[in-house]
Amino acid sequence: MKHRLAKSVGLSLLSPVIIGCVLGVYYALTLEGNGWRIFFNLFMNAIANAHIVGLTMAAFVVPGYLLMYKYAKVNYSGVLTLGLLGGAIFSYLLSATSGMAFIVNVIMSALAAGLFLFGLRQGLPSQTSHQ
Repeated sequence: MKHRLAKSVGLSLLSPVIIGCVLGVYYALTLEGNGWRIFFNLFMNAIANAHIVGLTMAAFVVPGYLLMYKYAKVNYSGVLTLGLLGGAIFSYLLSATSGMAFIVNVIMSALAAGLFLFGLRQGLPSQTSHQ
């Protein structure tokens, strides 16, 4: 269980890379100017805010999941909500209080919670039985 949990947390830390690439490609293609520079700036901005994702995972998502797991009440929407809530709180306290940076940080945290759940699901044995 601990190995699968650690692997899932590691997978969730890809969230800033994914968001940075998606936003960078989008804005590089839609804005006039040097596309590589726009992509690189947005990508590095997402990586620079990766601490929001790490704090959200450490303070909200993993403890919330472990509490739900302890009582056999794991609710995926609850874990995703914890990701959104943690991202909003830590983004407000540490990074951006409003605007696009706030929204991007919250989405990054929610995606990290989703990747965390995806990583946990990949390690579970198949539910179908071969008889």
